[in-house]
Amino acid sequence: MKPNKGFSLIELLIAMLILMFVMIGFLAGLIKYIQFSIDARMKDLMDKAVKDWSGYLESLPYNASCSPVGYSFGSAVCDLSTNQCSFENIDSDGDGIPDFYDPYSGNNNNYSSAPLSTASWLWVGPTIANLTCNNYPHPTTYSLVGNRRVYTALTVATITATGGAEMGRAYGITAWYFSPIDRRYKYESSLLIKRKP
Repeated sequence: MKPNKGFSLIELLIAMLILMFVMIGFLAGLIKYIQFSIDARMKDLMDKAVKDWSGYLESLPYNASCSPVGYSFGSAVCDLSTNQCSFENIDSDGDGIPDFYDPYSGNNNNYSSAPLSTASWLWVGPTIANLTCNNYPHPTTYSLVGNRRVYTALTVATITATGGAEMGRAYGITAWYFSPIDRRYKYESSLLIKRKP
């Protein structure tokens, strides 16, 4: 009998199985790479949003007529030498994030499926009327990376002296997103204190 040249059916099936596992591993790695890439772009947009809003609020005249009107945190006692304010100690939902920088009332990771259900203490946010200040164009309250959003919200408090006179304003600027990797809440916050002229 003449020996067969070539591969048997079993050898071909084994080779196909090995190739299939290699392809599955490659695709899983590719998906992870895409998720990490989107996460990095979202983080960059988050950083940019905080810087853009800080620059915008810093550039506004102190007495600019803004809408919405009022303060989301009323008056606060602040030590202007250390930039520590009383509102930074309020954490009404117990999630470890001071309300002044917290866009949600509750565990923030629970809002990944309802990201627009923001807290009532926000001055400006993705679902709250856009800020208008004497027709100065402002940055957006959200940015897109594909179909994913990076959100921005603001809180504001007046800084008062012992006698109740207004000394300045404190702005809490928070940008956040839900990671495409694990759907966890990621954020960056900044405090801007603007002294009254």
